[in-house]
Amino acid sequence: MPPPTSAVPIPAKPKTDSIPDSLKVKRDSIKPPIGRFADPATYEIGPQYEWNREQLFATGALTVVDLLDRIPGITTYRSGWLATPQTATYNADFRRVRIFYDGVELDALDITTGGLIDLSTVQLWTLEHLSIERTASELRLYMRTWRVENTDPYTRVDIATGNEDTNLYRGFYGKRFDNGGVLQFAGQQYGVTSPRFAGSGDGLSLLSRIGIARKTWSVDGFVNRTHANRDIQRPAVASGRPPVLALDATRTDAYLRAAVGRVGSGPWAQATVASLGFKGTTAPDKSVGATSQPDTLPRKSSETQYNLSAGYTLGPARVEVEDRLRALGGASYNSVSGRLDVATPFAVLSGFAEHDGFRQVTNLDAGIRLQPLSFIAVAGSIGRTAPTSQSNPNAGFGSLANGTSARGEVALKIFGPWVSVGMISAEKAEGLAPVVYDTLLLPTAAGRTKASTGSIRGPIGRGFGIDAWITRWDSTGNYQPQYESRSEINFANNFRKRFPRGDFEVRVAGVYEYRGHNIFPSSAGDIRVGAAKTVSALLEIRILRAVISYQQRNILAYPYEVIPGFEMPRVLAIYGVRWDFWN
Repeated sequence: MPPPTSAVPIPAKPKTDSIPDSLKVKRDSIKPPIGRFADPATYEIGPQYEWNREQLFATGALTVVDLLDRIPGITTYRSGWLATPQTATYNADFRRVRIFYDGVELDALDITTGGLIDLSTVQLWTLEHLSIERTASELRLYMRTWRVENTDPYTRVDIATGNEDTNLYRGFYGKRFDNGGVLQFAGQQYGVTSPRFAGSGDGLSLLSRIGIARKTWSVDGFVNRTHANRDIQRPAVASGRPPVLALDATRTDAYLRAAVGRVGSGPWAQATVASLGFKGTTAPDKSVGATSQPDTLPRKSSETQYNLSAGYTLGPARVEVEDRLRALGGASYNSVSGRLDVATPFAVLSGFAEHDGFRQVTNLDAGIRLQPLSFIAVAGSIGRTAPTSQSNPNAGFGSLANGTSARGEVALKIFGPWVSVGMISAEKAEGLAPVVYDTLLLPTAAGRTKASTGSIRGPIGRGFGIDAWITRWDSTGNYQPQYESRSEINFANNFRKRFPRGDFEVRVAGVYEYRGHNIFPSSAGDIRVGAAKTVSALLEIRILRAVISYQQRNILAYPYEVIPGFEMPRVLAIYGVRWDFWN
């Protein structure tokens, strides 16, 4: 007979947990996010001009200018393909486009650009979110850089190639640790060797972030360093235009940030110390005498920016105040701003006020979108800019116009998309000239400019959508075509019935773009550029976590120029794969 239960000795407790690994409860792999600034409440009718990381890459945009081509009121300029200088006007004014990179405002540090920031130096690939606030008086881009929240290591590789001997590579790695620590690094390398004068060059951009984030606070350090080489770009022989000179330049944007609270609820605050630096050398044109060469000596400039911001979010309302101190050129400039946003399903209200010590102006603007019924909406913005004193030489331009600007739209929702009509009335002072293309170009003229607008935007049905708009200005002005339009028909479907796990998706888009003739004022006489029209297409196929992408621009090989004398590339194709995975 077996011994009684009471006589059986209790086995010793094992030294290790005997529960199989497969049955263990895994520690939470999602960690609190690194602090970030508060995205503004936008008030467009229909789809908003904002994109998350996946949506940004799905647009096919490789540069900021590619994305700005989608926005009414924006006119973009480039002398060729990826390696060429890129600029943009808003309401016919180059100064009205402002960029905030993790809350740090990016300024033009290269003195040879005449106060314009070369948008090709702004690294779109580093972002996880982009919001565009289109006010009556200026366009503000709020960029949020890539962050990771998962303790499982994240890896991604992008490879693309195409016409003009274009090759592009990206790599990403990010990981969160159990204590809340974060480690990220990424890089992009591109090269272009254009046989048709579309601009050759290459660029290497590196990103890194380290820090730690807990439930109610975070500290992180970030740096993005970009080194680009631009070869001399010569115009068509018959044009008689000067070349865009070669440039070897490095730009570094870095900051240290501390944040408490969460911008989505309750009180929050942030402090950021940023260092922005530029150094570069313009190579001379060896085909002409030295007497006609611009300054080709090495140049270096730097800026330190101190930003303090705080706010409170309660339900649909958020209030925010910010103090921005710039130190550059041996002087310091203080800017103070405040914002109030209220966003509900039926109405969005936004107010912004700023005393800008750097530009020596006071900016006031307010925006609204009202949707009293599901099929009708109105939206608009009014802004006023008032110079406070004489211009600041370190800002690179004179004072902005003292006047009021307005923008308004009324729209009906017809079945799926919104159909709208609107107007723009903007006051502008004598502006900047895009001297990066030609030192003889003159600034924009002062005065009031007006435009009529129309758009159809939104889903059509069965996976199809439309995003089309047209802008007609009252006349052809300096750097301002009278007519501009963009029309896109797109289709997206993940075939859920056939692939219930969502492992397959197709996206297709066809785009037609048009801009009328343009005038470039020059000290040698005004230059007229003819109309431009292009047809483009984009195809993306996602299989599991890999995306195969193919796009073709200017399919019909239509010859056109954006900058006088520089013909844009014919039939430009680029294709590749984006593949991200969790280790």
